[in-house]
Amino acid sequence: PNFRERKSPILIGGTMDEEGETILFYSVNETFVCWNFDDCPVPVDTDLGSIVDNFEHALHQMGFEGRMSINVDCKKLNSNEEALFKAGRIFYLPYTTQDYRKFGTRPTLDMTFYMLSVLRETAPILANLAVVVKPNIDPGSELHRVLHCLKSRGHNVLIVELPPDEECLFSVDSLLKNSRFLGGGKPRAKKELTPEDMRQEEEEEEDGSYDVSDLSNQKMLDFSERIKHVKGPRTVVFWDAIDCPFPLCFSPEQIFQKIKSVLMKKGTNDNITIWAYVDERSWRDKCLGNKTWDSRIYFLPAGDRRVRMLNDMFLQSRDAPLHHCPGLLILVSNHFSGDPFYMELFEDMQHKNYHPFLITPREHSNISESPDEWPLSLFNRPRKSSQGPLPKKPKLDAA
Repeated sequence: PNFRERKSPILIGGTMDEEGETILFYSVNETFVCWNFDDCPVPVDTDLGSIVDNFEHALHQMGFEGRMSINVDCKKLNSNEEALFKAGRIFYLPYTTQDYRKFGTRPTLDMTFYMLSVLRETAPILANLAVVVKPNIDPGSELHRVLHCLKSRGHNVLIVELPPDEECLFSVDSLLKNSRFLGGGKPRAKKELTPEDMRQEEEEEEDGSYDVSDLSNQKMLDFSERIKHVKGPRTVVFWDAIDCPFPLCFSPEQIFQKIKSVLMKKGTNDNITIWAYVDERSWRDKCLGNKTWDSRIYFLPAGDRRVRMLNDMFLQSRDAPLHHCPGLLILVSNHFSGDPFYMELFEDMQHKNYHPFLITPREHSNISESPDEWPLSLFNRPRKSSQGPLPKKPKLDAA
């Protein structure tokens, strides 16, 4: 085989054009294997405990020398899977949520969020990720997007791709055969390490604190790379523009200034960034693509917007954590209220020093408002709301 030594951290591209290439690889960082049993079932009459052992052996042969865990997502574990979970052989991802632990509620979260969440457990050390997937990941899927987001933030991502025309037995040999880095190249253990290799293993994730004097630029910040923020207190807004459309008569600059004006009248700071999730068909020519305005409002294709908005909120708080100053996180959406899992994770943003404030547009649907008045009525929340009025001075909550 064609062996190539890769001395820099593994970088994941967007194609798989190096399938025959073997990459010498070594990492002592922890590896999280994420596996959705509903999408990629365990083969019938196959011992899951043996598969766990096979994963560990295969990963070691690929150069992943650190601790390994199998992290499972599905609607419900069967009796064998439940026994392995209780024995600590696998981890059931919905168990990370209070609602499942207390009430056993049927989980609704997408596995992409769990992937983002488990990788934070070892921060600031960059853990490895291995994902069991079906062949040919849809390039427009949230899974594809999140994998590339993780790649751009320094994680090594291994794809365990099930063969399309045959049953994957999950033996050591089949795992070695069907595993590759996203972008190509099959990892194999590097036996001898140089001092440079050891230094790279000690690299940690950046702190995320940036002294950026001006974020008004021509780049659309879509979370494909780390988001940089001005240091200090900030307000971030995630706006579902399908649930709550913007007036079509406004330009992106006018939309930003109208929202900013209302927020500042309510007492927030002027360091405001807005992400708006829009219908591609109606906004493609106007706002998607090249950014031609200066203000910090960014338009993103909605897709499965509840899943994406939660993932992007998590990425934003990860990229620029607030340690000693307050932040305000405003979410405009109809699709979080009523779902205990999404609400739990949204409200958990307070432990990242972001005061979470939810606006549910359907509660304001009977209010008539002229373009000149927009969006004042959205932020004049009735007192009966569980979220209460918009806080003028967000409080710092203990982590």
